[in-house]
Amino acid sequence: MEFISRPVKIFTLPKIDSSQAKYLQLAETIRAAIKQGQLKAGDPLPSVTSLSQDLRLNRHTIMKSFAELVAEGWVESIQRVGYKVVANLPIENSRRPVVRNQTDSPTPIGYRLVRAGMPLPTYPANNFEYNFSGGQADVSLFPFDEFKKCMSEFLSRPKIAQLSYGESAGTPELLEQVEIYLRKSRAITNREIVITNGSQEALFIVAQLLLKSGDKVAVDALGYPPAMSAFRSAGAELVAVNQDAHGMCPVDLESQISKGDVRLIYLTPLHQYPTTITLTVSRRMAIYQLAAQHQIPIVEDDYDHEFHYRCQPLAPMATQDPKQLVIYISTFSKIMFPGARIGIMAVTKELAKAITEYRLLICHKSNVLMQSALAKWMENGGFERHLRRTTRLNLQRRDHAIAVLKNYPCFEFVIPDGGMALWVRLTNNPNPSSRVSSAEQLAKKCQLVGVYVQHERQFQLHTQFNGDNFIRLGFAGMSEKKFAAGIKLLVECLQSSH
Repeated sequence: MEFISRPVKIFTLPKIDSSQAKYLQLAETIRAAIKQGQLKAGDPLPSVTSLSQDLRLNRHTIMKSFAELVAEGWVESIQRVGYKVVANLPIENSRRPVVRNQTDSPTPIGYRLVRAGMPLPTYPANNFEYNFSGGQADVSLFPFDEFKKCMSEFLSRPKIAQLSYGESAGTPELLEQVEIYLRKSRAITNREIVITNGSQEALFIVAQLLLKSGDKVAVDALGYPPAMSAFRSAGAELVAVNQDAHGMCPVDLESQISKGDVRLIYLTPLHQYPTTITLTVSRRMAIYQLAAQHQIPIVEDDYDHEFHYRCQPLAPMATQDPKQLVIYISTFSKIMFPGARIGIMAVTKELAKAITEYRLLICHKSNVLMQSALAKWMENGGFERHLRRTTRLNLQRRDHAIAVLKNYPCFEFVIPDGGMALWVRLTNNPNPSSRVSSAEQLAKKCQLVGVYVQHERQFQLHTQFNGDNFIRLGFAGMSEKKFAAGIKLLVECLQSSH
């Protein structure tokens, strides 16, 4: 029997034996609603008139059913108000666990966890007044009103079929726009496009599809922790490859490959994370030749391709990939905002099919509203206009950050060709009585004054090799005035003797 209550709520209850009298069926329906928690103590019941209309029952039947519940102590009648669930339910005592002594109280089950994720941040970066995390865009600059019009346009004339299941690779409109964008901005062609829930989902899927327990993944000794976590989640062992001022060292990579079981190479070649170094053309070619010789796929994480200032950025490795072994990943989080959750994969047709099928295990459907609005925004030219504005502003903020840091003798750094952060070495502290002697100590002390900064150890694959004297300073996410104020506080922490 369906029990529809306009004043309270709508809910469905089990059917009652049709051989029962109708007033008893209704009484059992209401009683079950109370037992299951759909009706709480003190909740009003629908009026006799509304129940009679909803359930097509005689008013006399409704009244008789209420009288039954009143007699049992489930319901009370209040003059000029109506019927309501009693405050002290007959089932309250039966819900309380029986406690025989102080040590006999119930305890929750201890789950056997067979996988581990990434540790949740103790102090989320966005909680800090001065957030120097690298790769953080200034969300306040996003043209929300302009983008809202694209969303409203879709909601005004929605494509009903797209709102159902299917199209796991992404909406056709966005796939088309991303394909055009990658062709024009990166010269990436003849690839299948898959849209993911951010680049982290793309990394996770690649790890699950290509790695098994005991496999090895070659990564920079200083690298991107979320990618490392994704590979570890598949049971892989991470192999640290030496890097220098020109990026990953091919000679050391070859040495690691010769030891066996390397099944994947992970690179951030345009702006190495976290050092911001651009991998040279000669080294790209050497690494590619090693990968082709040993049939090892390369994951190219091109997370901030748009923000390159000194010259035109080097084309991605995926543009010169005769063996089709480069798995290209990028993201719109740095252009838009992280909450947009738009990751991009450009891969072979075979791998695109495997990725799309695996995505069905995680998510049956993409975010149609966000993807359709983004496609319209790209088609209208709003995306490109915002990208040009953001690129100019990030260059301006980089130059300002360089000028600010040069005012302090405690910093050394190489000016990067692009990116959204600086990799800064802490030099001799001018205050000999300062208690801060390492980058990690500085980061912890900065937290106390509202400054968030990342330190070298957070990126080291093997912490025993941690020099503990570098910090990563993002410059794109704050105004120039705020950046300067934050650096001033950071320096005060560095030089403080207490």
